Amino acid sequence: MDISIDKLDELLSQLSGIRIKEAVSLRKRLTKEKQKLETQIKIQKPKSDPNKKRSSFMKNVWRYIKLLRDTYPELRDKFTSRQMFSQYFARRRGEDVDINDVFWQNPS
Repeated sequence: MDISIDKLDELLSQLSGIRIKEAVSLRKRLTKEKQKLETQIKIQKPKSDPNKKRSSFMKNVWRYIKLLRDTYPELRDKFTSRQMFSQYFARRRGEDVDINDVFWQNPS
């Protein structure tokens, strides 16, 4: 049975004035159920951290640059890693870069 927190609040308010033993036990069970639902709702909504997303993206870019640098010694002699990094993003923007397109293809 799918019960929302609003329905539980409504039922608890109706049961609050009744002093029958069964109503009291039902009220206790409903309050526990409400607490479980609230904790599940809090757990289900993890916030995505944009810094983690940016960090993992930049790590992947640097790994790619290092792979290029290690695979092609002629690039290592001509450009520093930082220059290759700048040219990588310039190429992504569609600008002309000094590194030939052949090197940007799959280096593995």
